[in-house]
Amino acid sequence: MSSNNLPVQSVLIYSNGELIGDGMMKMPFIRALPFAFPNAHVTWLAGRHKTIFKTALHPLVSPYIHNIIDQTGFGEKWPHIWQKPWGKTFPNQSFDVILDTEKKIIPALMLKQIPHKLFISSAYKWKFSDKKPNSSYKKPLLLVDRLLDLLTVATGKKAKTIYDIEIPEKWMAIASDLMKDFLGKKKIVLLAPGAGGRFKCWPLERFVGLAQKLEQEDIQPLFILGPAEPEWRKDIEKLMPNAIFPLQNTTENSAYLTIALGALADVNVANDGGVGHILASSNKPTISMWGPTDPLKSTPNGREVIVIKSQDFGGDEMSDIPLNAIYEQVTAILKHQTPAQVSQAL
Repeated sequence: MSSNNLPVQSVLIYSNGELIGDGMMKMPFIRALPFAFPNAHVTWLAGRHKTIFKTALHPLVSPYIHNIIDQTGFGEKWPHIWQKPWGKTFPNQSFDVILDTEKKIIPALMLKQIPHKLFISSAYKWKFSDKKPNSSYKKPLLLVDRLLDLLTVATGKKAKTIYDIEIPEKWMAIASDLMKDFLGKKKIVLLAPGAGGRFKCWPLERFVGLAQKLEQEDIQPLFILGPAEPEWRKDIEKLMPNAIFPLQNTTENSAYLTIALGALADVNVANDGGVGHILASSNKPTISMWGPTDPLKSTPNGREVIVIKSQDFGGDEMSDIPLNAIYEQVTAILKHQTPAQVSQAL
């Protein structure tokens, strides 16, 4: 509700922009919007960078976000507070609710100038927000929880965490066709060796070694390669000529297809990266590997995410995670057993 208790008709949400991993982490927040503000028209304003919500993740967010504007530069400089650069983008327009997801002083003060009824921001310990959490509030570590808190403060009701995602029948059918040789015949494990930064990647030869060990147990591995990793196919095939790449066996392309493949698999194995976040959203068991980055802030959203950190094995690099640790975790999941000494689920 807005401050005058009338139904909310318009909502503006501000961010810096989103890559695919950021976007997937924000999906439970986005799916909670219609519960917080039923029937409201939602505008997503990405000020500094482009947002993946306009491209690869647009099909996932389009039921909840009705207008997406990105790379405006709004909120980058102090003069934006009094120059009002948003005036041409939102001429003679006001919003019932503005949500600031960025926690920075400049965009918060700029957004405060846009005509509104209710402004919610955690910037500077909620200093500029029209409503604030109670005095005992502690900032959550996870990004998605911090975003959901904005909705809780705005509405006065605990925001729902919605992990379930409805996969359109079209994409389930395509995924089923790509996996038809194995569905119902073998256990299937999806392996996603890529990530946005190579320092986030478990060594490629370990993924191949894991695939080979699984094949020896009559478990079918499938490799999921993202758009930035097509050259890896040749590297994998040198070590494993019979490797299978379902996304490279179709001209169809959608995040929904990757989610559908993850939903049909028995286990997904991925690095800290965009594809890992997508697979985790399938709510099938997903092993998420982490090295120099911190999973406490960015754990993928999903009902069955198992985090394995290099620190559990005495190091800080992805290469410190042993092949056998992941193999044992996969086979334990397939046997419905999770050895405590191998994984630490957050």
